[in-house]
Amino acid sequence: MEKLIAKDITSLGANYNEKTKTVDFKLYSKNAQKVFLCIFDKPLNEEAVMTLEMKKGENDIWETSIKDYILNCHEKPVFYGYRIFGENWQYSDNFELGSNIGFKSKTDVLGNRFNPNKIAYDPYTKELSHLPSSVNPGLNMFRSGANFHLANNAKFAPKSVYMAQKDVEIAKVNPRPFNSEIIGEVHIKDLTQNLSIPEKGTYKGAAKFAKSIKKLGITMVEFLPVNEFDSRQNGVNHWGYMPLGYFTLARKYACDKTLGNLLNEFRLMVDEFHKNDIKVCLDMVYNHTGEAGLINHNVEDAQQFSYSLIDNASYYKVYEDGYYRSNSGCGNDFNANNEGVLNLITDSLIFWVNQGVDAFRFDLAAALLENSSTCSEIYDNINSLAGKLKTRLNEKGIKVIDDFASDKEGIVLIAEPWTCGGKDCYQLGNFPSFWAEWNDIARDLYRKITIRPNEITPAQIKNVIEGTPSVFKNPLKSINYIASHDGFTLYDLNSFDSKNPATQGGSNWEICSSYSNSDILSENAIRKQLALLFISYGTPMIQIGDIIMHSKNANNNSYNKDDNTNYLNWQKAVTKNTFENRIMEYIRNLIQFRRENKIFTDRNYLQSLSFYYDNATIAQKDNKGYWDNPLDDFFGMLINQKGKKIYIASSKNNSPLTFNLPQNEENKAWYKCIDTSIFSDISFEADTYIEKDYILNPHALAIFMEK
Repeated sequence: MEKLIAKDITSLGANYNEKTKTVDFKLYSKNAQKVFLCIFDKPLNEEAVMTLEMKKGENDIWETSIKDYILNCHEKPVFYGYRIFGENWQYSDNFELGSNIGFKSKTDVLGNRFNPNKIAYDPYTKELSHLPSSVNPGLNMFRSGANFHLANNAKFAPKSVYMAQKDVEIAKVNPRPFNSEIIGEVHIKDLTQNLSIPEKGTYKGAAKFAKSIKKLGITMVEFLPVNEFDSRQNGVNHWGYMPLGYFTLARKYACDKTLGNLLNEFRLMVDEFHKNDIKVCLDMVYNHTGEAGLINHNVEDAQQFSYSLIDNASYYKVYEDGYYRSNSGCGNDFNANNEGVLNLITDSLIFWVNQGVDAFRFDLAAALLENSSTCSEIYDNINSLAGKLKTRLNEKGIKVIDDFASDKEGIVLIAEPWTCGGKDCYQLGNFPSFWAEWNDIARDLYRKITIRPNEITPAQIKNVIEGTPSVFKNPLKSINYIASHDGFTLYDLNSFDSKNPATQGGSNWEICSSYSNSDILSENAIRKQLALLFISYGTPMIQIGDIIMHSKNANNNSYNKDDNTNYLNWQKAVTKNTFENRIMEYIRNLIQFRRENKIFTDRNYLQSLSFYYDNATIAQKDNKGYWDNPLDDFFGMLINQKGKKIYIASSKNNSPLTFNLPQNEENKAWYKCIDTSIFSDISFEADTYIEKDYILNPHALAIFMEK
């Protein structure tokens, strides 16, 4: 198996220089006037053992170097941070820590929030010494409010940790078409937390579980954010969508939490997944950070850990009155159009690719389509970060896949194509051709087909099965899914009529039903939704928890539940003759059926399709009375390619529906592979002979193969 040599070098931050035998420190700050590097011998020491003034070089990069024999970075961690002066807090030779010497204002018209009394960790740090709340639960020492802005917080501030890492070999997965992947979304702790293994809930535990994930049929695992975050910040945060750094890993997911070891454990996990032919996708949150936010909406009282202390006006979208724009809904919006920030995002992607990562899902990615450093929403799929990213990565030797049906080598970029607020925040279909996109049109169709069938027309079903060409010029861009971490699980959306009132922050947007508490109707619905998902053009994504019918008891926003609400329980799924086991086997066989019948992923798939009425005559393209009629109960589709024929029939009728199968080739006949209403049908083997007619049970879907 081909190998990748994983390296820890980054363009900025702290790096060991082999030629000069120094540790080189580089920091981007356009608006800083003085920058001091502070070296600490322990994370919680109040006094720096060394303070060096940095020099400003080209492109607003501040630099300094320290001989390695002083730091000994190969043998022990180096702890460091920055103190920075700027326009709103100007440098003076007689400045003393804890004083207001040089202070002019909390924030100025440019948006600066410099405060040299506070230690800033490095945006390029590969590890943080500790979390802010672990030593200062109220986070008061990180505030710029009247009672705290003069306080020297060196003792409490998280320090950047640098320790030179050895290069490591990581197995590579052979190139294959992206649309042949089966993406499994999961939270890294939830995956194994309920297993009886000492490594549960960790990177190492996930690696140990790789073989089991492979048996499910998953070929690409998409992890919710693994970047460092403070789980106790603003209450409880379990999912991690408040990143503190984009080169860091969350220490809480490490089996060995020793300083300097995080990256190595992650690399071993990626290596193990690759050895099992599973690719790794990381969920990256570049639209906001877990740092700057105002306390009680007071413009003079901000929470500051790093970016806002280094160059608030460059890193964030800031109004002239000092308030942060928050289209992300999380307190601040990252300024991805600033050149330094654009470089940081590009560099962090390169860093993770160098650790073996194969794909990236970008949270609220419409923010990356913006082409303005101001707070105005100006979307541009050419000149924005989203438009430039492929070229920028190519220039660094990183290939980005732009033909999702080819087996070229490269990484995949996946957009969640909307944000939480702001003008024109819904951007589905507007990303450049080299971006795949989460498809909520498909999500809603899969749900409505059983839950609100009278809202669905045959044309809408056809649109989603064909990869939603109504919005995608290239239907292979579509990431098709029924449920994701945002919202109900697959089980819950087919078991509850509304969200649990105890849900914190969840809305009532769900398309869901209890089917009047009918287990029969619910199971058929689940099976039908899944069948439609895996026959649709594009790339299917499923929550790994949905494969085992995980329920969150109707909680549709479980971001703050570090408990069994989110932890996956595998017990019932591996127990024979249970509902959970039956669905798991059904999904495994459905995935295998898609894999064996490569017509579903062939680039000529759409040319092989024809559509039928229930009397086995072809549905004419211009028959709007059929295609646009939500009350028409039958949908028939024939796939005819390279001598293989598969017929799919779906009913929305509340009563049994009889239809005719299309005429067979000579000496051939139709055989049933699956009927979603017959729960013993889980094998997808075409072994039940069918004559000309077939009776579909209410709201069922059936698949037939000619042989």
